[in-house]
Amino acid sequence: MNIGSTVVRFLSIATLFTICLLLCNANLSAPCKQNERQALLKFKHDLYDSFNKLSSWAGEGDCCNWTGVVCDNLTGHVRELNLGGDIYDVAFSGKINPSLLNLKHLTYLDLSNNDFRRMQIPSFLGSLKSLRYLNLSESLFTGLTPHQLGNLKSLQVLDLHDDPGIYAHLEVESLQWISGLSQLQHLDMSGANLSKASDWLRVTNTLPSLVENLDMSFCGLYHIPGGIANMTNLKFLHLQYNSINSTIPKWLYRLSHLQSLILSGNSFHGEILSSLGNLTSIVNLNLNSNQVAGNIPNSLGNLCKLTTLDMSENNLIESVREQSFWPFNR
Repeated sequence: MNIGSTVVRFLSIATLFTICLLLCNANLSAPCKQNERQALLKFKHDLYDSFNKLSSWAGEGDCCNWTGVVCDNLTGHVRELNLGGDIYDVAFSGKINPSLLNLKHLTYLDLSNNDFRRMQIPSFLGSLKSLRYLNLSESLFTGLTPHQLGNLKSLQVLDLHDDPGIYAHLEVESLQWISGLSQLQHLDMSGANLSKASDWLRVTNTLPSLVENLDMSFCGLYHIPGGIANMTNLKFLHLQYNSINSTIPKWLYRLSHLQSLILSGNSFHGEILSSLGNLTSIVNLNLNSNQVAGNIPNSLGNLCKLTTLDMSENNLIESVREQSFWPFNR
């Protein structure tokens, strides 16, 4: 046998082996577990599905192929539930059945943009110990936020934000439960009533993992405590439209990794310190509608990444656009 025919034979065998491997792998995905399938059907039973989005949740089929369900290919356990709607297409209303507790391996739960008005966030969600992502935003939940959510030790993203002012929204008397979320990177509670949660900054400051986003806009905050140690890697800090009446705290100027700082619609007063120039990563800076006075510091010119700046409706002496350090004119 010559070398050419040997090479052709080898390539043919390799091709067949590859095809076989691909076909085998395509059939290796484990089917969903029967008890988890039943749990999903019970969950569906308590939902009002006005757009029939869960029509695939029926029969004896593999629940891993159902709309919004993602399973682990190797084990067949339900890993994700993606049941969020959007602002133009509210998907579900009704009740959230505790059958979800049978999904022991669930890491991702999105129930955002649904209609659960007049309903509190179920405390049993705090028993879904494998959750890393929980999004209940824009779903019109009301009442006290359950402290049991603090049991979700693996949680990295918690989004509870809601549209302020349309319906009664979430209330929080204390944020102490958040201190248990040691892996949390993203926290959005904008629109929740935090006026009684005077411990909000102290508690969030205990979370060194909080490096992405802290959004507490429209939360009824009236006090911003001094001192901060552990949130120096924060990228997004949004506190707009609260009732905060203070000078801009000095610790804010030390958040050198901040990309977006929004403090608009409060009662911040006093002067802007020259240490504003320390925020060298800032892209979006909004101090609109406060009572900040005095000169705009020349150190603003250090903010080379700045693309959006709003300091209007304050008591500043000079217009930003008239100053020679305006970064967009470079």
